[in-house]
Amino acid sequence: MNDRALEEQSNQAAIARSRRAADHDAALSAVMTGLTDPFMIPYALALGASPFQAGLLSSVRNLLLAFVQLGSAEAVRRLGSRRAVVLWTAGLQAALWLPLAFVQPLFGDGAVLALIAAYTVGTASAALGGPAWGSLVADYTPPAERGRYFGRRARLAGFATTAAGAVAGGVLQLSGSRPLAGFGALCLLAAVARAFSWRALSQFYDAGWIDDPKQRTSFSAFLFRARHSNFTRFSLCIGLNSLAAHVAAPFFAVYLLEGLGFGYAEYTAVVLAGSLTGMLSSPWWGRLGDRHGNHAVLRWTSAGVVILPALWLLFGAPVWMLLWNVAGAFLWGGLNLSASNFVYDAVSPQRRPSYIAYFNVVNGIGVSLGAFVGSWIALAAESEGAAQAFVPVFVASIALRAAAALALRRFVREVRPVRDLGLREVILDLVGQRLVGVLGLFSVKPEVEMGPRRPGTSRARHAPKRSKRRARAAAHPGDDADAP
Repeated sequence: MNDRALEEQSNQAAIARSRRAADHDAALSAVMTGLTDPFMIPYALALGASPFQAGLLSSVRNLLLAFVQLGSAEAVRRLGSRRAVVLWTAGLQAALWLPLAFVQPLFGDGAVLALIAAYTVGTASAALGGPAWGSLVADYTPPAERGRYFGRRARLAGFATTAAGAVAGGVLQLSGSRPLAGFGALCLLAAVARAFSWRALSQFYDAGWIDDPKQRTSFSAFLFRARHSNFTRFSLCIGLNSLAAHVAAPFFAVYLLEGLGFGYAEYTAVVLAGSLTGMLSSPWWGRLGDRHGNHAVLRWTSAGVVILPALWLLFGAPVWMLLWNVAGAFLWGGLNLSASNFVYDAVSPQRRPSYIAYFNVVNGIGVSLGAFVGSWIALAAESEGAAQAFVPVFVASIALRAAAALALRRFVREVRPVRDLGLREVILDLVGQRLVGVLGLFSVKPEVEMGPRRPGTSRARHAPKRSKRRARAAAHPGDDADAP
């Protein structure tokens, strides 16, 4: 065996090891998320935060998350390694959970602002390493397998998030009249989980990244290419969708706990129901995206999430809210997974660190603006004596979600040569054999999916038909040289 073959074998072994490490990181970082993310706003409320400050906890944090990623590609250039950036940023996030655990005794009357600051800096650190992490994991995964791989990874993360959320709910229930002690314990557990996640990330293989000056594009130039760049239009549409969602999202916990009077047990049940749904449905969404393209999944899921805030207002009993969160988690799981996979499909490997960062910046700006808009609407409604400030907030979110869904359908096209997908096929696929596949009890064979092949005929003869628009996309996969 020559040196080249030995090197290739070694690289493949390193990639396999990295994928296993990525799975471990998925579980451990999901434990950190499940222990803390759904409970940070309740933590702030327990410290005495107002609804406006609860909105700031989301808006200020996500604004920093957006802009910090503009420095991600430069951080890779300076450190000379994507892996180094991932490790530094994950380590800092692990360390910053410690002051969050003791925010009340350390900062007293300034505890709410300290919570916002520490949580913002910690998550911003992880966001800085996000594009480098995405670039590495995309290198480990062949394009034809990304939907299945990330769907399986999302199911693993969903299971870990659900288990961690159950533990978190139990801790808060046991803390009883001392909820701050319970929230502090959750932050300490999150620090431990992130530390073990750092250890898994340290096993990542980085084959190196070639910094080609000709491939560099500034953020402003990226935005100005919207007329000609499918990926820029996609980023703007997803940013609008995030803006629409986060007009309402920061107030969901406040609505449950203060508007509807839920206890921590009911709140935890609603949150865990969503996590469990996301865990079960992610592999199905991944397979659907692999077969029919991620844009098809984006079209139907973005349309489905439009009505969710109306359902929150109309049917607020615990069992109904649990049902709506299940439906929302199912749709958002497909939307988020397909959006991530669309990024990997649409951007060449050389541009991924920068373009992933730009996508995340646009998305983060949308999240931040949405939270600011929601906070402003809620504040204005309270000042006018509205009985429920949530109503105008949720109505505004519905209108913006509808606009984002229409924009995704009108201005973004698929980048892979796949068969078009209609709503009827989505429903048939969901209620048919794939429902069993989601539960992990049965796996449909590829021959069953494609239909039986008659002797003497080729697979190409039975290949699914493509629409004219998809055929044009196959003929011109990268109108702006974004596609690999």
